[in-house]
Amino acid sequence: KIPNALWANLIQERLSNVDCIKQGWILEGFPENQEQAWRLQSSGIFPRHVVPNHVFPVEVFHTTFHWPSDPLVQQRLVKPEDLSEQEVSKKLLEYHRKFPEIFRIYQKVLKSINADQPSVDV
Repeated sequence: KIPNALWANLIQERLSNVDCIKQGWILEGFPENQEQAWRLQSSGIFPRHVVPNHVFPVEVFHTTFHWPSDPLVQQRLVKPEDLSEQEVSKKLLEYHRKFPEIFRIYQKVLKSINADQPSVDV
């Protein structure tokens, strides 16, 4: 485990790079807890939007329901190693346990997106 202070310092350092300043940035999976959120804010890092559910900034495919038609894309696909049903259930339970406290911190920029719909609508 990486200490919260170190995470916040690493993220602050990365977000101060020119590409992030000019093009913007997305943090996926961070902050994971209230302390990390407070550390980001105390470092001057304030997101414009916070999305409560897992909405991925990259295209996500399902092997049965959402398979890419382009053969070149199919060849590049990789299956994440930590996606066993048990691991997903564990992460989802932790998400529901920890994130309400983070949402309170970001309530003014919180955007609610229904991810339980076709990906083009999300």
